Amino acid sequence: MSNISQFNSKETIQTRACEWIAAIDRGLSAAEKNELSHWLGANNSHQKVLLEMAALWDDMSIMSTLQGLIEKHPASKSKKRAVWPLIASAAAITLCAVLSWQWLARPVMNAPQMAEVQQSSTQVGEQKTISLADGSKVFLNTDTAIKVSFFSEARRVELLKGEAHFAVAKNPERPFTVIAGSNSVTAVGTAFNMQFTQQQAFELTVTEGKVRVSKQELATNENAATQASVIEQEGVMVFAGEKVLVADKVSDKQSLTQSEIAQSLAWQDGQIVFTGENLTDVLSEIGRYTQVQFVIDDAEIKSTRVAGYFRVGDIKGLLAALENSFAISAFEDKDNRIHLRAM
Repeated sequence: MSNISQFNSKETIQTRACEWIAAIDRGLSAAEKNELSHWLGANNSHQKVLLEMAALWDDMSIMSTLQGLIEKHPASKSKKRAVWPLIASAAAITLCAVLSWQWLARPVMNAPQMAEVQQSSTQVGEQKTISLADGSKVFLNTDTAIKVSFFSEARRVELLKGEAHFAVAKNPERPFTVIAGSNSVTAVGTAFNMQFTQQQAFELTVTEGKVRVSKQELATNENAATQASVIEQEGVMVFAGEKVLVADKVSDKQSLTQSEIAQSLAWQDGQIVFTGENLTDVLSEIGRYTQVQFVIDDAEIKSTRVAGYFRVGDIKGLLAALENSFAISAFEDKDNRIHLRAM
């Protein structure tokens, strides 16, 4: 904090107070709470104006939030009397409405108030974990992008591409929804993994709790196979330990063992696990983590079954394993492509 005293006009303090009310309404981060506490302690008039703006807002939850903060900065008795003319109330209401409209960026009149918009992405070969404002964590795999939009009554994330694992903070009053293509996955407090496999389709693995898969728009699928669950408005439930493919319908449901779940999430520890996949599929998966291009020169090795643990991005280790364990040699051409052939 600066030791320089700042003399703000009544209009400036009122404007700042309205900004704080809008921020409190959408939810304060720890850093914002600390900043607000400093602002309240800087001048007694800050507390008085903030309380007046909160009263005009007419939301008891805001007053409740303010109570704990203001108790840390009690105003002197001489400052507790209202000194502004009552005629200022109408102007203050208008000002707060305008400021909160800009702050919350509401797209339509009846939309829920937006708390925060956040975008995050990874490059090819990059992985990272991000913490959301509600305490949830998202682990982004290679070449992944998400957009987070938190509202007062809901939490929404758009998986734009790639793969991500979501560890959702429990809050029954604010469902957590991930949108991917034309479908969505909704949870209250759980953990699940989503990976785009092709346009509009994704693979969903629930590792904890349960989720509901829903269409973004109400649609029917009269030609759905009998073994698949058509996604209707009420959604399809997927439970912990289950893996499904989501497109126009929820299909290919599998019950996974703990070992299989651990293998599917090994990328979070920087590893890729193969359990007998053919070489073509192995190279396709490896290719998600690197810009290196692979070329299989000998058709007979395409069906070679590969098993083992490989470090993400460790191309040299992969090539050494293919040579030592599978008798597959490699060389790099002038275009930096890696050619594979039988030894």
